[in-house]
Amino acid sequence: MPHTEGLIGTYRQFWEDAPDEIVGDGKVWYHRTQNSITVHLTGPKGARFTRVGNPDEYFVWALFTGVRVTAGDETIEGKAGSVFIVPPGDSVVELTEEGSVWLGFTSRAADLIDRCPNKTEYEPPVDNIAPIYELGAPVDGYALRHYDLDEGDAGPRCFVHRTAMSRFRWPLRSQPRDPGKMSPHDHEDFEQASLIVAGTFVHHMRRHWGRDSREWLPDEHQIVIAPAIAISKPPDIHTTQAITSGSTVGLIDFFCPVRWDMVTTDGMVTNNGIYPVPDERPRGQGRTDFVYAEDDPRRALETAARRPSP
Repeated sequence: MPHTEGLIGTYRQFWEDAPDEIVGDGKVWYHRTQNSITVHLTGPKGARFTRVGNPDEYFVWALFTGVRVTAGDETIEGKAGSVFIVPPGDSVVELTEEGSVWLGFTSRAADLIDRCPNKTEYEPPVDNIAPIYELGAPVDGYALRHYDLDEGDAGPRCFVHRTAMSRFRWPLRSQPRDPGKMSPHDHEDFEQASLIVAGTFVHHMRRHWGRDSREWLPDEHQIVIAPAIAISKPPDIHTTQAITSGSTVGLIDFFCPVRWDMVTTDGMVTNNGIYPVPDERPRGQGRTDFVYAEDDPRRALETAARRPSP
């Protein structure tokens, strides 16, 4: 499905489209939000994605396929079930087996925006999306960072670098989401890119009503099949429901900039302590998410966020 227009959310199922670019033996798809670019690479062993002079850090989510990542003079090989944070500068991501990998960049990588079929979607920019800001420089300096997702208990994983963050559950599930435990919510000023990495989801969207009834829209319930992406713009209400049963189903929520409410919540960030967090809320970021249900565990993000305990 090409990038959609006229709906509440925007969606793209990469499997429906020819690749946006052929790089050697690899096939690459690109999709942007206002502040980020998602890249999906598939191919045989040895397929590569190369960056020259990338301006800031980026994510590599190698959930199902082993990869070898080189940044400067350092190379780290990670098995399936790995996340990398790649430092600014020159780098290469290479598949060590046939498969696929997801990469997440910020819009500071302007050359990648030009490769996105929806590159003009944010011209002019959306006013109520918070601008990119930077966390403090990493306390140990920029480095190629590798995380083995199988270390630690099952549950949410939340990774940050200076200019972006991602959150997902690991290991991925193999059953549909309980329809009695949905989490409809909105963001005042954050755009959410939901990377559908496995299985089938329904992305539920609702547009707030204003005084002009001619602008009201019906609720939206879009089926999205991996590999795909679903974008929720602020302040639309959204929640995503896995409907796959008996096989792997999962997604990655990708945010740019870093959400101050999350990085100042105790226990939220998996790689906490590397990037100093500002003492004051960055310009343009509202106070909270809004979550409806009193028993929703995400309700904690509605409270005034406090700095993690030392």
